[in-house]
Amino acid sequence: MRKNKYGTYGTFSRSFSRVLAAVFAAAVAAGTIPVYSAYAASPAFARTEEEWAKLKDNVIEYDELEDLIHEYNATVQNNQYTYQKFRQDYGDTNEEVAQEYYKLAQDYYSDMSGDDDASSRMSDLNLQIQGDNMQKQGDQTLEDSKIYLLTYEQAEKNLAVTAQSDMISYYENLIQKEQAQATLAQAKENLVLAQTKLSAGTITQLDLLTAQENVQTAENNLTQLENTIKNLKENFQVLLGWSYNDSPEIGALPEVDENEIGAMNPDTDLAQAIENNYTLKINERKLENAKNDTVKNQLATAIANNKKQIGASLSSAYKKVLSAQLSLSQAQTKAQLEQTNLSNAALKLAAGMMTKNDYDAQERTAKASENSVKTAQISLLSAVENYKWALKGLAAAQ
Repeated sequence: MRKNKYGTYGTFSRSFSRVLAAVFAAAVAAGTIPVYSAYAASPAFARTEEEWAKLKDNVIEYDELEDLIHEYNATVQNNQYTYQKFRQDYGDTNEEVAQEYYKLAQDYYSDMSGDDDASSRMSDLNLQIQGDNMQKQGDQTLEDSKIYLLTYEQAEKNLAVTAQSDMISYYENLIQKEQAQATLAQAKENLVLAQTKLSAGTITQLDLLTAQENVQTAENNLTQLENTIKNLKENFQVLLGWSYNDSPEIGALPEVDENEIGAMNPDTDLAQAIENNYTLKINERKLENAKNDTVKNQLATAIANNKKQIGASLSSAYKKVLSAQLSLSQAQTKAQLEQTNLSNAALKLAAGMMTKNDYDAQERTAKASENSVKTAQISLLSAVENYKWALKGLAAAQ
């Protein structure tokens, strides 16, 4: 394998992302950095003692997720390392990056022997091809350290989105688990009743078998949900820097501020979404670095399309907020109705006008409607967060 001070030439490819991957892999293999670190990425003076204490306690709060990702996520830490290593080895500007390609090309050319035997001619041909390829990539490269910084910042923001989504999914599954437990309890009650009826000869063996199958199905569903919650919690913890088998407390989800929704306006917010969009900023930077008119025209077209797509993405995100808001309102109305029905059922039960089984059924219906409200609240939170992330640079631009 051919080497120079920058590493192996064989890994130097058309995409500098492969270069960075090679740099990082070599550093890990050499033991200079760990793949995972439990230490914070920022120096102690970057935050107050109170801020560090909150991040280092054993409680995961929703409003800490972005900071936890920044400080303790392994991918973010690795990206910070490879970014600094890239700047050290390849420079900051597009011209500096191009020069590294040219240096590699000259190294290939200088290794050509010029001998006339068949083996030498074949070796020289391969070196010529590789040198020409490096020369071409130097002419065409659009990359610089700013593009990689933007790419890594975008990756970090997306990891924060994933953390929020995981925490939201965790609570959604807890609600589903509560409902599954209620379903199982009811299935078991129905089985006991079915056994009594079979003894009395009022149902068939097939009816009993159906009741038994319903219990088994409910137990399986509950087990699947418990496994989903366990796996989700473990992955969530690792994402934030904990070990999978740690037991941090997961704090509550925040309530949506209705005033925040009222202030949303995709027309006036569009300028902010465009200004912050990472995909757009990366393409604009590439346009600045482009040397070829054809490439410049292609990038200009892509940028124009990016802006249109950002507008469409923001509009779609806003519509999802309004839809989620309406669904919550409908769920709340139904829950209020079922609560009224439950109050009436209690009166009827006390007056001997309703059986205990019918009352229990109404109680389960009321509880299910309460859970539907909780689920709708979580869905609204997710929609609001999606809109806010669109403003912070993550609106789909392609």
